[in-house]
Parts: sequence; structure tokens; C-alpha cells
Amino acid sequence: MQIDLKDLRRHYASLADEEILALDRAELTEVARKCYDEEFARRGLKEEAGGLPRQRENRRPDAGLEIDPDWLESAACACSFATQSARPFDEAPPGDFSAASAANARDVLEAAGIPCRISGNPVELPSSDPPPTYEYRVMVPGGLSLRAASVLDKEVFNTQTEAEWKTHFESLSDEELRTLDPEAICAGLQDRIERMKRAYGDELARRKLRPR
Repeated sequence: MQIDLKDLRRHYASLADEEILALDRAELTEVARKCYDEEFARRGLKEEAGGLPRQRENRRPDAGLEIDPDWLESAACACSFATQSARPFDEAPPGDFSAASAANARDVLEAAGIPCRISGNPVELPSSDPPPTYEYRVMVPGGLSLRAASVLDKEVFNTQTEAEWKTHFESLSDEELRTLDPEAICAGLQDRIERMKRAYGDELARRKLRPR
């Protein structure tokens, strides 16, 4: 699943000026950098001497959370994309959909200020026929895994889900469509939200902490 320029432009347009200025342009991919430059120019933001975007020092993806320089040692997988190429990400053949999808996920996470790396890993299968599957894993600091998942859902995966919903609704008859209850079909999603909030609140209470 790919993120086009329109999706990235929409994401950068949603950021506050200080969030734009906090991004490290050098860490962005070519596609993300193009959208960043367009948004930077559109807002008329000032630059430092030498033509470099003004950035805040000690940029942190989440306020109050220090990222270990060696975060890869305890990294979490934010998402993964299976492929049959069995090549490292940097050597993926042109047109490899999985590699492109992993790169797009990386672009979105970097745009949100979340450090990430793409690793290639073989997937063990019980049989050698078909050939063993390979996958590209988008890794993030463990402490940012939930935020990364949320960003990816909003900016990447929900787009596909919405398209699937539209296709399903279009396949229904008038009567089937009219009898659907949005509250009922969204109850599971709403329940998941409430459960996550409750689990977070319970853990704060257990540690006798207050949210920031």
C-alpha cells in the first residue's frame, strides 16, 4: 500500500509550524523532503544562514521521552510487508511493492518525528515449497511503538480500510444498506478504544502517576 504525494502533503499541512520546524529535513526520504519543502515555502517560514530550515535543538518525538541512541537493540516492529524477493531492503528490485510500502511507512513515521529503520528478515515456513517468504520490518523505539501504530493506522492503513468499506457498501442492496446500524458495526472499534484508555489509566493509577 503506497502513500502518494497528496497524502504526504495533507499530513504536512496538518502539522503546526513548530512541528514542521522540529523535523530534521536530512532524515527524510526524497519524496518526503519534496513535500516538506513545499509546505515550508507555503508557510513562509524563515531559514537560518546557509539556507537551512530553522530547527529546534534536541528534537524529541514525544515530550518527556528520551530516546536511547542504541534504541535498535530493543526496537519494536511497527509494521511489516511480506515479499518473495529475499533481498535486503537496500537491494530490493525496482517495482517491489513490499519495499515501496515499507519505504512509505518509514516516510510517514519520520514525518511524525518517530525514528525508524527498515530491516529485512526471512520468515521460516514449514515447507520449502513455495520458497521461504522474506519481509521488510519497519522498526521503531519500543517506547514509541503504540504511537507509531496509531500514526500508521491514521495515515496509511485506514485509507485501505475505508476503500474496502466503500466497496462493501456498494455491493449491498438498498435494503441491506438501510438496515445497517453504524453504531452496531463500529461497536468493536469503540470498545477497543475504551479498553486501551482504561488499561493506560489503570497503569498510571497502579504506579501512582499523573498524566503529563
